[in-house]
Amino acid sequence: MTAIHETAYPRIRSNLSDKELAELYTPMSDDLAFVHHATKSPVAAFGGVVLFKAFQRLGYFPSFDMLPPRLIAHVATMLNVPTPQEALQQYEQRGFRNWHLPLIRDHLGIAAFSEGGRRVVVRAMLEAARSKDILADLINVSIEALVHAR
Repeated sequence: MTAIHETAYPRIRSNLSDKELAELYTPMSDDLAFVHHATKSPVAAFGGVVLFKAFQRLGYFPSFDMLPPRLIAHVATMLNVPTPQEALQQYEQRGFRNWHLPLIRDHLGIAAFSEGGRRVVVRAMLEAARSKDILADLINVSIEALVHAR
């Protein structure tokens, strides 16, 4: 049986290894090309890359304070950002997040939940309820259906 806490949004571990940082959170050249094409300032590019890499891993856009400082420092090092926390504050204050969310989704071919997500969840849960009766299992089935539907 699946525990309820296992159905919650995934989170990034706070103690990331060097290998995880390199493999999962180092921006690739096509990541950088996309973000630099969508932005005009170093602050916007830095925040955009942090959001992009976090979204690729999590499937949702976390607030920056939910991300491990080591991850932010790693991306800052990759982009030569000397004051990452200050840059992220400016990013939020200037409203770049709201501008980047649809661009990142579109680039990755993922629709926002509001664009048919409820229909996908209801259909998946109705089908799964034929053979499952544990709430956590139904939630996991609906999450898998959302991921599959992008």
